[in-house]
Amino acid sequence: MSSLQTRTERPPEGLARGIVVAPKWAVAALGAAVVLGAIIYLVVRVRRARKNLRAP
Repeated sequence: MSSLQTRTERPPEGLARGIVVAPKWAVAALGAAVVLGAIIYLVVRVRRARKNLRAP
């Protein structure tokens, strides 16, 4: 009895795994933008919370 196995080809290792190949700098820029946006969002929320605590 012979066993039939299907061979699946895997994409190359690294960031380029999808249909569209993105350079490393684009992924890094997107990550930096997300982190920077989160920091700005949190700073604004903290400032508003402090302002509301000071108001009578």
